[in-house]
Amino acid sequence: MAEENNTVGQGDGSREYQMNRKMGTIFMLISATGMGLVPLFSRWATRTDMFDATQGLNGSDSVGAIMALGRMAMGVVFFLILMVATHKVATFKKLKLTPAIALGGLMIGMSLACYVTSTLMTTVANAVMFIYTGPVICVLLARIFRKEPMSPLQWVCLCIVFVGMLFGESLLGFGVGGNAFGLDFNLAPSTPEFPQKMVGDIFGLLSGVFYGASMFFNGYRKDADTTARGVYNFIFAVIGAGAVAILMNIVGMATGQTNWITEIHFTAFNWVGAVLLWIVCGPIALGCLLVAGRNLPAMDYSTIAYWEVPVALFIGLVVFSEPVTLNTAIGIILIVGGGAFPTVKAMIQGSRMEKQQKVAEHLSERLEEEAAKEEER
Repeated sequence: MAEENNTVGQGDGSREYQMNRKMGTIFMLISATGMGLVPLFSRWATRTDMFDATQGLNGSDSVGAIMALGRMAMGVVFFLILMVATHKVATFKKLKLTPAIALGGLMIGMSLACYVTSTLMTTVANAVMFIYTGPVICVLLARIFRKEPMSPLQWVCLCIVFVGMLFGESLLGFGVGGNAFGLDFNLAPSTPEFPQKMVGDIFGLLSGVFYGASMFFNGYRKDADTTARGVYNFIFAVIGAGAVAILMNIVGMATGQTNWITEIHFTAFNWVGAVLLWIVCGPIALGCLLVAGRNLPAMDYSTIAYWEVPVALFIGLVVFSEPVTLNTAIGIILIVGGGAFPTVKAMIQGSRMEKQQKVAEHLSERLEEEAAKEEER
């Protein structure tokens, strides 16, 4: 890939920063890979036997939310260190904390808590499929609350994502309902490997809703410094993940579901997985994300983020031997495609416009040179 630099303003009167898209792409791929490893490390950290779900967890079902809380706490530590290292303590003090900043962090914390919990209760494919309904949720929230117009393409993509969810849950597809191709709204509430599959799917869907809400709230206050905002985001993310864990405990005590009341009895092997989850999916993935965000346009940035999906699916298929059925594969393709297509299309159009602008500028310079030569004659 040829190195391509773009110039962007710093917004504070300082010299302009040259975006390095090659470096941004590399760091975004590293970040998305780190995010995609969440199912691997979450199961490593919590299962009695990492590769056998039927043996249960070395803790209660709310342990997934506790793992998410630890990861977000590491994010706070990372951004505090980064803030001091980049001399932005004064910037942080000046940044006004608004509801949008707080809610953006709160929602991402709740999203990851639900996502990690989902990876422990259902298949990796289902957990990933549901969390990536988030971009569509964001578009819907923007349409409802900010009255942002939706193009016909966005409506079509919304329908595609919905159909993808039906395929992913085998409510629609090949062999459904005993037919060659059919529709059947009888959900499979459990499987031998995942006795709480339906609960896991619900947590997965909630992770997508909270992820979309986080994207929606992060659409406000774009003037805020990335590092200063990151500190606030992760402080509230810790609160969000903690809130999910507390709610699971409250529900567990109120309904007699003792398996939701937090217990942790990790082995040394589990703790290794937990530390890797907190570090690899925390400071490493978040640090690379920060570098990528500084060196990539938003459209490239959000599109490359979908690399997380094949990474997670590879983990489910190869490490945990979870077969990806034809219907699940179609569902994931529809959800990812429906979520990414508008961005990819806009990115291609933007690239074409950029090239046309460069050609026009080059042509204008040539014409000016020719005119100058004519005057000299």
